[in-house]
Amino acid sequence: MFYGEAFALTAAFLWGTAPIFVRKGLSHANASVGVLCGLSASLPLMALVFVFHPHSVTRVISPQAALWFMAAGISGPCLGRMFNYLGVAYLGATKSTPLVNTAPLFTAVFSLLFLHEHITLKILCGILSVVAGVVVLTGQNRPEE
Repeated sequence: MFYGEAFALTAAFLWGTAPIFVRKGLSHANASVGVLCGLSASLPLMALVFVFHPHSVTRVISPQAALWFMAAGISGPCLGRMFNYLGVAYLGATKSTPLVNTAPLFTAVFSLLFLHEHITLKILCGILSVVAGVVVLTGQNRPEE
């Protein structure tokens, strides 16, 4: 297996466990507190990465790259996580997660519009599969709680 695939599958595994932790935590606190705790917990780990990185951060990142990465941090880990936790709170982990996992659909559209990437037949089939899965999973009646 290639490193890229191993990294992507590890990310999928880790993202797959997160809604379970979120659902457990939401029985004791609200989504805002959950996001704050989650981001705070990742801070020490990121500090270690910077401490042990072989080069100074200012030597390996341009100001333009820093701005783009900050935007990514705000959209995904901060705001994306907030709405993810709210979705889990209102729908439950099993109903919310498939909706969150429509991200490839949005990535493909935004990549086409803003990065001028090409949508191949293979990618289109994958996107349609994701959408079909979401329709099937969210079309089920939600049991009353």
